[in-house]
Amino acid sequence: MPKFVREVVIGAPTEKVWKAITDPNQWSQWFPGVDGVSNLTSMAVGGTFDWVSEGRTGQGIIEEMEPMKRLKITTQLGNDKDSHVFNLQPAGGFLGLGGNKSKLAYTLDTLMGGGIISNFLAGGNPKDMLRVKNVMNQLKKLIESL
Repeated sequence: MPKFVREVVIGAPTEKVWKAITDPNQWSQWFPGVDGVSNLTSMAVGGTFDWVSEGRTGQGIIEEMEPMKRLKITTQLGNDKDSHVFNLQPAGGFLGLGGNKSKLAYTLDTLMGGGIISNFLAGGNPKDMLRVKNVMNQLKKLIESL
């Protein structure tokens, strides 16, 4: 299972970042491959939704949610299944306290099978590395502009 990780500091308090990453109406602006979201059952653990990417519909589920700290979403489109984990913490100020910045880490796990050779080949996939970088850049821009 190849994993791609990117961390950014966002010039906004954790509350503002959390609000943005848990708002499915904004996902089309930054979430990887998501053009739109529909049929969200709830924004809580176990909540499911449909999402569209380039005219194809996939499914997603909210696997974990620790408010203001962690969000894990699994998406599937055909045989392509991905895990998206967002870890959030305060940044700036003294030891991250009282600052108006946040540190957000995003981990994309492609959840591919195929054993060690497939993992080795996908582990260096520049397309996925670039996708993770772009997601974080877009999300940072969005939140800082709100």
